[in-house]
Amino acid sequence: MRFQILGPTTVLGEDGEQVALGGPRVRALLTLLALHAGRIVGAERLVAGMYGPRPPEGEANALQSQVSRLRRVLGRHLVEFHPAGYRLVADPQDVDACRFEQLAQAGTQALAGGDPERAAALLREALDLWRGTPLADAPHAVAAATALEELRLSATEDRVQADLDLGRHRELVAELSQLAAAHPLRERLRAQLMRALYGSGRQAEALAVYDEARKLLDDELGVEPGVEVAAAHLAVLRADPALGSSAVPASGHSSRQGLRAQLTSFVGRADELQQVAARLREHRLVTLIGPGGAGKTRLAIEVASQEAGDVCFVPLAQVSDGADVPAAVLAALDIRDAVTHASDRPAVDPATRLVTALAGRRLLLVLDNCEHLIAATAELTDLLLASSPGCGCW
Repeated sequence: MRFQILGPTTVLGEDGEQVALGGPRVRALLTLLALHAGRIVGAERLVAGMYGPRPPEGEANALQSQVSRLRRVLGRHLVEFHPAGYRLVADPQDVDACRFEQLAQAGTQALAGGDPERAAALLREALDLWRGTPLADAPHAVAAATALEELRLSATEDRVQADLDLGRHRELVAELSQLAAAHPLRERLRAQLMRALYGSGRQAEALAVYDEARKLLDDELGVEPGVEVAAAHLAVLRADPALGSSAVPASGHSSRQGLRAQLTSFVGRADELQQVAARLREHRLVTLIGPGGAGKTRLAIEVASQEAGDVCFVPLAQVSDGADVPAAVLAALDIRDAVTHASDRPAVDPATRLVTALAGRRLLLVLDNCEHLIAATAELTDLLLASSPGCGCW
């Protein structure tokens, strides 16, 4: 069987015909199990994804009832019970969401390896799997759907970059104009639109895109354009030949916000440094625990200072109210308050501004001394990891 959840949930049998699934609860259950095909999904997670914040009384019985219905549709052998929950017995390759992630990752790797033609083909194949809103039949799985949407947008940006590298500037102007309008604070799209316009002989319009982006970022987020947009702007001003055939040269600069130079040497903890660095390569969320004074902060700073990409260190010891955690992260990132807003438009809350500012950015965020703000920090971390696939936290 093949399972499709990048849109309304459908199941295709071996003959290619759709399988009748039944009511919305059964469809929601199948969506959640298919998202984690081959892995056990906890009962509490399934109930939350099916019913949201108001589960019915006797939720265990309600879940078992839906499982029984799903087994009648798919076959008992495909929905396994385990003490910790339930598992859909299926190859992840048979689920479109899993297949999409694998193809998108392969396309991104091909692009980074200098093979834009293969990258474009892989990314198009990945994006062609989408049929609508992801996890449409599991409306309470908001975080997972948001993460998939972000991956889709990142894959689209990579596919556009591959097409730009192949010289398809004129073909991309209309698409990029629509994407930039739909995601006005997405800086990579702005840089790509500038390049497409320049490659189409429209230098003045490319410069106008930069001016618009600079004003919008300042008004909405209180930030200057990032490295990629600034590099594209400079390349257009210089009429850089590289704009016509390859990516805008990266500046090679990695941001180190909040990381102070240490006054003493760091010896005797090489094993811990290696262990934490290895965890960061494998996981987007890493937590250091231990008694006060054990050296968690110093260890985090040492590992972060050795990371190749952007890093931001956020000290939370002086923050007393959990509601102020997003604002503290904004301050550490040097994202100032936006002081101008249209009279008919409310100010954007700090968490939303933070999600918008980090969209499409690769960043290691170090949240230090958050023991007294565990709930608020966990909530913000969950939001950032779901909405910003390039962001890692510890």
